[in-house]
Amino acid sequence: MQRVFVDVDTQHDFCRPDGALFVSGAPAAMPACARLVARAVAEGALLVGSVDSHSHDAWEFGGNGRVGPAGEDPRFPAHCVKGTAGWLKLPETLPPRFYFVPVVPDPEAASRVPPRTQAVYFEKEVYSLFANPNAAPVLDALCPPGALEFVVFGVATDYCVRAAALGLKDWIAARPDRAGSRVVVASDAIAAVTEEGGRSALRELSAAGIALAPSDALAG
Repeated sequence: MQRVFVDVDTQHDFCRPDGALFVSGAPAAMPACARLVARAVAEGALLVGSVDSHSHDAWEFGGNGRVGPAGEDPRFPAHCVKGTAGWLKLPETLPPRFYFVPVVPDPEAASRVPPRTQAVYFEKEVYSLFANPNAAPVLDALCPPGALEFVVFGVATDYCVRAAALGLKDWIAARPDRAGSRVVVASDAIAAVTEEGGRSALRELSAAGIALAPSDALAG
């Protein structure tokens, strides 16, 4: 079974203490995240991921007077505004050759990924990387054939990691040629916004058939 590594939102605003929406457990998780990125590059495995990419007037931000499409109003502080220092990925999670896929729908998105690219990151404005309309078709084009093991890591467990893992389960379920594929969350390479939120998310993922394992157990 071939492995696909999925790096969720390892960005400055979430992972550094001076970040705008700092996740307190992130610094402890980042060494394992960096090791998984390095492993993907060393193995020549497919490495994909997501980056939170907002404009200054995002509905997620408190004070903007806006709500989400389903009435959501999380009132987060402004974070991961595209082009700011807080939007940047941590250097240790960024291989030398990478490509960002914009949120704008693009039927040719997969063909635009340059040869020898080591990682592909989907920009997104909400929790799931599949909120980027190009994510599913790009995965269709780039993933090796047959059953796959998706290794998910990053932040935050109770928001975007949860959404990525569940989205991958749905992606697998919709593709008969991916029968036997599975999703694993690297237990030492994630961090939650709140302890209870993290526990709740992991219970939900377990109930959905998503495994939890330490990154060392995923070697080889």
